Amino acid sequence: MKTFFAASCFLVTLAVRAGALSWPEPTREMKPWAYNWWMASAVDETGIEYQCSEMAARGFGGFHVIPIYGANGPDNCFRKKWRQLLSPEWIEAWNMAAAKAREHNLGIDLTMGSGWCFGGPWITPELGASSGQKVKRACPGGAGPMLDPYNPEAMKAHISVFDPIFGKDGKAERPRAFYHDSWEYYGAKMRKPGDIDDAVLSTFKVWTDWCRENGYITRNEAHGSTANWLDFYAIADIPETEMFAKKDRDILISKFASSAAHVKGTTLVSAESCTWIDEHFCERPGEIKVFLDRLFLSGVNHVFYHGLCYSPVDVAWPGWCFYASLEMNPRNPIWHEVGALNAYVTRCQSMFQTWTSDNDLLIVWDPDSFRKKPGNEFKQMSVHGLDWFYGEKIGPLAKSLFDQGYAFDYISPRMLADPAIDKTRYAEIIDPERPVAPEGARKMPFNASNGLMATRWKKDGKTMYFVVNQGEAAKEIRAAGEFAAMAPLTGTIVEKATHWRLMPGHSVFVIGEGFSVAQAPELAKKPLADVDGEWKVEPLCGGPAMPEPRTVKELSGWQAWDDAFSGTMKYSTSFDAPGASAVPAADHRILDLGDVREIARVKLNGIDLGVRFMKPYAFGIPAGLLREKGNRLEIEATSLGANRIRWNDRNNVYWKYFADTNMVDIDYKKFDASGWPVRECGLLGPVKVYTCPKRK
Repeated sequence: MKTFFAASCFLVTLAVRAGALSWPEPTREMKPWAYNWWMASAVDETGIEYQCSEMAARGFGGFHVIPIYGANGPDNCFRKKWRQLLSPEWIEAWNMAAAKAREHNLGIDLTMGSGWCFGGPWITPELGASSGQKVKRACPGGAGPMLDPYNPEAMKAHISVFDPIFGKDGKAERPRAFYHDSWEYYGAKMRKPGDIDDAVLSTFKVWTDWCRENGYITRNEAHGSTANWLDFYAIADIPETEMFAKKDRDILISKFASSAAHVKGTTLVSAESCTWIDEHFCERPGEIKVFLDRLFLSGVNHVFYHGLCYSPVDVAWPGWCFYASLEMNPRNPIWHEVGALNAYVTRCQSMFQTWTSDNDLLIVWDPDSFRKKPGNEFKQMSVHGLDWFYGEKIGPLAKSLFDQGYAFDYISPRMLADPAIDKTRYAEIIDPERPVAPEGARKMPFNASNGLMATRWKKDGKTMYFVVNQGEAAKEIRAAGEFAAMAPLTGTIVEKATHWRLMPGHSVFVIGEGFSVAQAPELAKKPLADVDGEWKVEPLCGGPAMPEPRTVKELSGWQAWDDAFSGTMKYSTSFDAPGASAVPAADHRILDLGDVREIARVKLNGIDLGVRFMKPYAFGIPAGLLREKGNRLEIEATSLGANRIRWNDRNNVYWKYFADTNMVDIDYKKFDASGWPVRECGLLGPVKVYTCPKRK
């Protein structure tokens, strides 16, 4: 591979020889998927075709259908399209969607029920949860009691409704997987004395057994359960965790799901991803990337954005919306370039799914110590409010080991006693009640002492680290000899590197041994050109109205002249770069856009240099492309949708017309964007070209 190494660690690959180190060919599972809420299942062929074609074009691998409550619309105009769950009309719509997904090479999963959790009108009071709780966010035909999660007969009754449709003799199109959402059977208690773990596992084993007998795999969110999470996660083919909002992003909590997969020897670990990461249409792509990295650090390798609400194509912007959604849908302006984010996810997951986790330690987790505290028998263990974890001995122990760079999984007492599980793959088993200093385990060179976080992987006798910098300072990764570096954000591969500059918020795969970390030295920048002439600015897509093209003498966000437009604008200019021809061929030529809100695609002299959606907005320029005079620069800048949703609410646009839970904000209060400040949008600059000498 012949490459030109930019000092900011953005590379332009000019050629790849046969047999060179490369990213694995992506499968559907390696690409990101999305939750797909069906409001009252009022889907139509035009809308599903549009959704599938858009998802396929932007690098998605599949979607997960969740039937929920409906959209009312002006004068309840949408209610006539509502479908009853599992009715002949619903089955027809499902079959159409599954066929469209297949046509576009997308996978499709299905919640076994409506909203969450398992239950419906077919569950009698005797088979319902003792708390009397109803299915949350139910769709038409799906409302009713949640089933008793401690009673296998309740699960049999639930499955009996789906068996005629999706069983061996059913005529419905087949999803890849059936799904069970997080344990929100709040307050439900066992009706008969017995072991909590046995009751939960025997109930849900009825579900997983039926799925396997009928050729389906299962995804299960065990968190929140009163049972041992590890055993509950492990009964599914794909254990699924979640991170939530701004503060509930704990890597050590999400490691429960990946531990279940690693210990039992399965590959996929999924995650409900980016729920409530910010207010609606305020989710920055760079922050989404940082959020996903925390899931990757916990062992996740199959992310599901939370999510994409189905909407008919002819509904006024912003279409149908789900109250807790990331708004990862074609109505969101960032969708225009979401393929760049999805390419990052795909490259990461392609590595995680083809390499093997290389963890040394097993930490025993037995929730009995928590459950036996006064009043705690049925208290939730959750991804929110983490006192249950850090108040136990396992929490501080796990954090200490993680900060020191030890790689570990959790294991349950049942797993320890299971002879089918190979514990010899691990160097040591640690009981938090009797902790000992690890002796046979290796510390990773990336840890809290140098401000980096990492996971370790192995394949064919090689060791690979996925390294993340979520600090505020640039770091430099070094090694005694050469190592391979693979940058998932840009796709760049350097097979023989001696150092790698890792910017804040960024990540890299490094393959080799003997790594160390230092503060990154200052870049030896040499200015080549300030791009400060006139700019033509013209809209490409967005709304609520397309502003007139204009010419500006100084760069600024377009909100300065249109505080409502959200979408994509093209900034075009020409500039000279005196001395460009005299720059040594080995030196790095960098185009730096300065500040961008939020995504930039760059073309220089007709050559596409790629997309950036987080700092630094810097692009490597191939040697020979930059001219002394008359360089043509085109930058497509894409904004968030915040200013447009603000405009909607300030102008009393009617778009919040959803049954059950309507639109709420991140604090679950009535959503109102009318008082939001105007956000900066577009290319803010300054735009500069500089060079850096090649390091020895």
